[in-house]
Amino acid sequence: MKKALILVPVSLFAFSCTQQQATTSVNQIQAKVEELSAKTSANEKRISAVEERVAKLENKTAANEQQIYELKKELEDVKKTLSQITVSAQPAPATGGVGQQEENPQPVVQYGAKDLYRQAFNAMEAGDLEKAKELFEQLVKQYPDSDLADNALYWIGEIYYSHNDYETAANYFKQVIEKYPDGNKVPAAMLKLALCYKGMGDYDKAKETLREVIEKYPGTPEAGIAKVKLMELER
Repeated sequence: MKKALILVPVSLFAFSCTQQQATTSVNQIQAKVEELSAKTSANEKRISAVEERVAKLENKTAANEQQIYELKKELEDVKKTLSQITVSAQPAPATGGVGQQEENPQPVVQYGAKDLYRQAFNAMEAGDLEKAKELFEQLVKQYPDSDLADNALYWIGEIYYSHNDYETAANYFKQVIEKYPDGNKVPAAMLKLALCYKGMGDYDKAKETLREVIEKYPGTPEAGIAKVKLMELER
């Protein structure tokens, strides 16, 4: 009987110890869970901050690449223009009888597509956008098959875009894409068309067109800008 009485307190003590150990284990697990949760939250904040910095860097890099690309292209066009300006001279009349004076041949300048493009681009750089637009339009009308016609249409679109006339600008960018699908200005025109949609408030078309730029022209400056603009619209 005494042995039984002794065993009861011992059993109760052992049970109490086991319960305390279980409680301690649960508390330790909860503490670890809370610690992991805090670390996870901190890491998510760091990831978000890094993603934002990357997006800003991509935006800046893509913009710089676009500017360099445009400057190189225009420099190339100007060089070609200067080397291919055609100037023909009228033949001098034959010397005849007494009193006939020789006449100096007068040069006749023939303005081709490259000449018009150079004049239009110079006018645009000088800030005379109306004159530039007229010359670009003249180029497209007179030389629709020129390899500069798509460039001219693109810059007309840029002029309207600079005045926030997104609807008219979009029309010209569409012409670049539809009439000259193999031209060098198609990626830039498609990117600007997306920005026109954005300016008009049609965000669905803007995102759709930006995705098309990324898919069709990977690795180009336009695709880089499109990724950044799409990220901005999807936030």
